Amino acid sequence: MLKIKQLAFLLGFNLYFYLTMRHINLLYFLLCFSGLLTAQTVIYRDTISVFQSNSKLLMPWAGGINFSSFTQMDLNGDEKPDIVAYDKICGSGGKLRTFVNKGSLGEIKYKHGFNYQNQFPEIQEWALFYDYNSDGKADMFTYTSGGIKVFKNTTINNDLEFTLVKPLLFSNYNPNGNPIMSNLYCNSVALPGISDIDNDGDLDILSFSVFGVKLEYHKNMSQELYGHSDSLVFNMVDDCWGDIKENNCQVDLNQCPFMRIYSNSINDLNKIAHSGSCIMCFDRNGDGDKELIMGDISCSQVFFTENGGNSSNAQMLDTTSLYPNYPDKGSSTVIKMNSFPCTYHLDVDNDGFKDLIASPNAIAGSENFESVWYYKNASSTSTVNFIFQKKNFLQEDMIDLGEGAYPALFDADSDGKKDLIIGNLGYYERNTNKSKLAYYKNIGTSSSPSFSLITRDYMSLSIYNIASMTPTFGDLDNDGDNDLIVGDYNGQLHYFENTATKGFPAQFTKHISNYQSIDIGSIAYPQLFDVNQNGTLDLVIGSLNGKIHHYSNIGSTSTPIFNLQSSNFGKVDVRQTGIGSITGYSAPFMFRDGGITKLLVGSEIGNIYLYDKIDGNLSGTFNRVDTSLYQINEGPRCAPFFEDITNDGKRDLFLGNHAGGLAFFNSKNSSNVGLNELFQSENISIYPNPSSDYINIFINDNSSYSETTVTCLDMLGHELLKYVSFNKQFKIDVSSWKKGMYFLKLEQRQESHIKSMTKKLVIQ
Repeated sequence: MLKIKQLAFLLGFNLYFYLTMRHINLLYFLLCFSGLLTAQTVIYRDTISVFQSNSKLLMPWAGGINFSSFTQMDLNGDEKPDIVAYDKICGSGGKLRTFVNKGSLGEIKYKHGFNYQNQFPEIQEWALFYDYNSDGKADMFTYTSGGIKVFKNTTINNDLEFTLVKPLLFSNYNPNGNPIMSNLYCNSVALPGISDIDNDGDLDILSFSVFGVKLEYHKNMSQELYGHSDSLVFNMVDDCWGDIKENNCQVDLNQCPFMRIYSNSINDLNKIAHSGSCIMCFDRNGDGDKELIMGDISCSQVFFTENGGNSSNAQMLDTTSLYPNYPDKGSSTVIKMNSFPCTYHLDVDNDGFKDLIASPNAIAGSENFESVWYYKNASSTSTVNFIFQKKNFLQEDMIDLGEGAYPALFDADSDGKKDLIIGNLGYYERNTNKSKLAYYKNIGTSSSPSFSLITRDYMSLSIYNIASMTPTFGDLDNDGDNDLIVGDYNGQLHYFENTATKGFPAQFTKHISNYQSIDIGSIAYPQLFDVNQNGTLDLVIGSLNGKIHHYSNIGSTSTPIFNLQSSNFGKVDVRQTGIGSITGYSAPFMFRDGGITKLLVGSEIGNIYLYDKIDGNLSGTFNRVDTSLYQINEGPRCAPFFEDITNDGKRDLFLGNHAGGLAFFNSKNSSNVGLNELFQSENISIYPNPSSDYINIFINDNSSYSETTVTCLDMLGHELLKYVSFNKQFKIDVSSWKKGMYFLKLEQRQESHIKSMTKKLVIQ
């Protein structure tokens, strides 16, 4: 421990003065601080460079993109439009990703804005950002049961903040008679057209009716009623806008009476089911009315309709599925994807003219690797001229492996440095996903790694047609090199022996499918790990059902025999509670921290679970320390790999996700709280930490302590709060606290006996 005078020299003369004045609380702080100097923190970093095709990726750890919607807003207050993308995943919600615009005039350059991603409200199914109140800040429109809810952007000083203003949008479906107020309908897979249709200064909405295949025009009455746009009051003034219907991958013109108002008669309603469409509104030719590009869940192409009417009376006179080849034929690559392509109108190259982005709005079964198509608007007038540029906009600047990313560190070339091997669910190819292992060679040093993509099909292992390849490495035959086990979609394992001469690059030439007849049912996430510390590698395997299987090696170090010990290892279960979920996609990573066994588990919802109390308790119930470790969530179906890549004695976290990308969290010496804090085996958990609004305190202790006292000290030892609770779990509001680091002293009292400990807390 540092001496007090040394600490005073480090921290400044004022602190030394406090010490000489015997400031007891500050002395207590300094004694704690000496332990903080070597504390490990884990923070998101993109400082590990990654190269691909001899080019350095701009944002390698951004996390990947599969099936995304795209809109723009100014995230950082520099008055340049940044990109907000919401990526959809079947049954698992999705992930919002932000990309900060670093480009100059006419330049495309984006960096991953990871620090903004968790500052948005909870999103269901989809999210689009438009400025409805003309205050210069984009507001959020998102799905809610039965329609659309709206959050107002109330950001101040660039700290993003949103306030719910409309939990459900309503519209008057009979504006010319007795009002019929009902929810402005939009289903969960559809994307409404949000635009100023009539050019009066407020945002209107186009949406398909709950009853059928015709467009409803919901006119915003804010300007008419109040003379401004800061209201969301709608009248449904046309239930057949544009005189069209869209059904069965076809748009038909001249379908309905012009300006037909909703009738109470059920016979007037089109009863054809319509499961979901996306609508993009834009003015193609600068004449003041809105054309449409629409996609449909059952279709592979989009449909363009040309508006021959005006801003008050829409009349679609022409349509094509060969967009953007309109009116010219064959001038550009047609938007065609396997399932549900949708389009988005945004200026990505900073030239002042909005371009076109196309991406599937599917949740599976469509392009997932090159799935963001960019068409530049080459026009310099009010008309548009979309010219195809690339199929991997943003994806080209990040690690993206299609669907799924399951990372592992392994010295593939025997040069003493750990390389990165990443499995996946697959790249979409010809109506199926083709699973492969990607090999990123470590071209840096042992303490300063850097990766370069060598191949997307390591050892050509895709020839074995293994669906959903999840790798784990270990020396199973005791010959001095690491062999490979791959988990698959069907819940089985594949064994590949490393037959290379020691000291030479690995060669996986022998393949055994259905290895040792292990079958866990569906989706195998294996890890080789000496669970019982007897010198042989055992198997822990995560699964679709959110639980973990444990197979103990009852053979020898050179001839493993895996025997099922438990199909519910440690009673671990990462399924969502309270909603009856039957899937969890558990992805385990066991490790030892100071000789104590710990377990991280990735999950379907993207949270990382942490367990301890494993040693000596292999047949019991593990202690669940945290269900959202460090508040990290980089997207659904996450797969952690927690190992020291910088050789500083501290583990770093690689985290794959279903979007096919990776996030990287680097450990380093810091005075901030870090993962080691959360890996302590104490009986008190504090989460989230860091926090910005509240903290939960959970006491996992069966003893009969009658009360818990929480005392909070700031960096100068001043007491900010003292809180007494008689419960095992309670919450403390910290929303008014300033950003920074604090100390929580917790005392548990039982008659005259007091048990105390100190925790660090970060407010951000």
